[in-house]
Parts: sequence; structure tokens; C-alpha cells
Amino acid sequence: MTAAATTASTARRAPARGGVRRERHEPAFGLLLAAMALTAIGIVMVYSASSVRSYFNSADPAAQGMEQLVWAGLGITGLVVAMRLDFRHLRYLAIPFYVITLMLLVAVLIPGIGSEINGSRRWIVIPGVGSLQPAEFAKLGVVLYLAHWLDRRGHAARSFWNGLVPFCMLVAPGFLLIAMEPDLGTAGVYAIIAVGIFFMAGANLLYLGAIGAAVLGTAWLMISATSYQMARVQTFLDPFRDPLGTGYNSIQALLALALGGITGLGLGESRQKFLYLPAPSTDFIFAIIGEEWGLVGTLTVVALFVVIAYQGYRIAITAPDTFSGLVAGGITTWLVAQAFINIMVVTALMPVTGIPLPFISAGGSALTINLAAIGILLSISRETTQTGSLRDAVFGVGRRNRRAHLPRAGRRTSPARRTSRR
Repeated sequence: MTAAATTASTARRAPARGGVRRERHEPAFGLLLAAMALTAIGIVMVYSASSVRSYFNSADPAAQGMEQLVWAGLGITGLVVAMRLDFRHLRYLAIPFYVITLMLLVAVLIPGIGSEINGSRRWIVIPGVGSLQPAEFAKLGVVLYLAHWLDRRGHAARSFWNGLVPFCMLVAPGFLLIAMEPDLGTAGVYAIIAVGIFFMAGANLLYLGAIGAAVLGTAWLMISATSYQMARVQTFLDPFRDPLGTGYNSIQALLALALGGITGLGLGESRQKFLYLPAPSTDFIFAIIGEEWGLVGTLTVVALFVVIAYQGYRIAITAPDTFSGLVAGGITTWLVAQAFINIMVVTALMPVTGIPLPFISAGGSALTINLAAIGILLSISRETTQTGSLRDAVFGVGRRNRRAHLPRAGRRTSPARRTSRR
């Protein structure tokens, strides 16, 4: 074989090993604008919602708002770096990053390392930096690892012994460690992410139903074994049964939304932030948005998350290979599911959980990792196909044989298909 033939053969095989490579184009600006708009809203609303408590704590009403601004700057830097990197390199980080996040989840449960607040161990305090929440990093870790593992597993993911059993063994440690903090809300999001990626990889729907039943059963056992978790469920069914006790949070959040009306009281004019509404800058910041910006403001936030959902799933459908498609689908499921769980909690459609609103709630770990995840989505979007409609993005997953059919890495396109695409 001549040197020229050897070079040509190597060039043909390179894309198969590294994944399908397409001509790069501009990233999805709609996704970028939606994420930046939510981040900007978050900075403004954290400043407004936390001003009273910050004044009492440090005599500086802008303390938490400025901290959120600094974390936003770090997160945007991570977004830009992730957007410029080749997403294929994430394969090499998938396993070590996942292992490190599991180690952090173990460390946060150890007295002296994890910081206990209100009976929960969710944070590791790093001097000079602030609090680190390992569960936030675990979400990205499980996305990368499952995308890598399921891509390598291929069609075997649909089987019981080669698909369902190892999948459960891989996901269960992270889910249980987060639930032991205890943080059932984040554990639920973790499970939703994992099951969503498994579905998009072509899992058997019967097995997915079994996983869902197992997760619900485990959650119910943990809830029934913990008095305050059971009280939350009872309060959800009737918030007014104990308006000054267990139902206080839900009632104050609903009152904030009611006070806002259609157009709101005005930016900075919230009354509930004056020590009435608990956690106004974190878990219940959506209620402050409703009070100050009214129905218009809350619908704007919901619309921005719908844009992220549409753009993210469209990127997943048109991704160049299975790995990137699963990563895009997993990240989108994570951000959108967490957002709407938070909104449902604030509007009393779900029991109260300690889940922040992505991009908006105060929290350095969450904001930084959320923006970095958007950067990964933007990196993948630079090599997506330029075809597809809203119908494809919404109904494309699982439309054939009730399973997802994302492109396999290294799949060759027949001459007829290449001609038709031109």
C-alpha cells in the first residue's frame, strides 16, 4: 500500500473513531439569549429579594446580589470556555468527573467536612471561596457518564442484563447519596435526568416503568420514615390546615403571587421579602418575581425556559453523534425539569422541596454549573444539521418504534442519502 493510500485510509477512519464531524457554524443564539436573559433576571431578583435579609445580616443590602453577580461572571467564563471546546473531549472527562462527584457526595455526609444546615448536609464550605454543593456537580457528572456509557453500549441498552441491571447499579449510588443528605427534591431531579437519557438511548419502556415504580417506592419509604417529609406531603394536600406551621411557606408564596396581579407591584416593591416569605432569594424567588413583575414577569420566565427546552431538544435531535445527542438531551432535561419542579412547588402544585430555580435562584455552585452546561449545549449546536422543525424537536424523541434513534458515532451515510441532503 502506498503512502498516499495509507493516508487516505487513515483520514476515512478518523471520523469514525472521533465521532461524526460536520462543518462548524454559529451556535444556537436563541439558546444563548434565553440563558443570558434568565441570568440577568436572576442577578436583579436576587438583589431585590435578598436586600432586607442582607441588611439585617451584614448591614449591606447588596451583599447577596453582588455575590450572585460575581458567580455569574465565573459562570459566563465557564460558558465561553465550554462553548469553544470540542465537545468530543468530554468523553475523556466522563468517568473521572463522575467518580469525583460520587466522592464529593460521600464527603459531604461526613461530619466535619459537610456543613449541616437545618438538618441537611448538602454543602462543603471552602475557606475563601464559599459553599460547594456536590449534588449540583453530580447532575452534570451523571449526564456525561451515562451518555458515554450508553453510546458504547449501543443496542445492548435495551436488554435486561446488559442494559437495565448495569444502568441501575450505576445510577443508584448517586441517587441514594443525595437522598441521604437528605435532599429528595434533588435526588428526584437526578433520577429524572438518568431515566431521560436512558429513554433517549432506546431503553425498553417496560424497564423504564419498572425504574419509575422503584424510584417512587423508594421515595415513599424515605418520606414515610421522616416526620417532616410526611408533614410536607400532608401540607401539600391542604396548606391551610396549619397556616402558621407546616403550611406557612406555601401560603406566603401564593400570597406573593396574588399581590402581584397582572403587572406586579414594581421592581423592589415586594412586601413578602420583609421576613414574611422564607428563602425569598433561593427556593421561592419565583414568588417574588410574581409579586414584583406580576403575571407578565412569571410568564416571561416560563417562556424563556420553553425556549431552552425547544432549543436543547432540537440540538439533541440534530446532533452529529449519539454521545453528543445524549449529552444535549440530558442537560436539557435537567434544566427544564428542575425549573418546572421549582415553579410547581411555588404555585402549590407539588410538595415543598429545596430545589432552586436554574439561573435565577441565589447559589454559586448551581449558577456556575448551569452556565457551563449551556456552554456544552452551544458547543454541540455548532455542528448540528440546519434542518428540522418545531414538530421534529418536540416529537422527534421516541417517534419510531417508541424509542429514540439518535445517530451512532461513525455511522456512514449512503451515497443516495448524501445526494438527497444536498
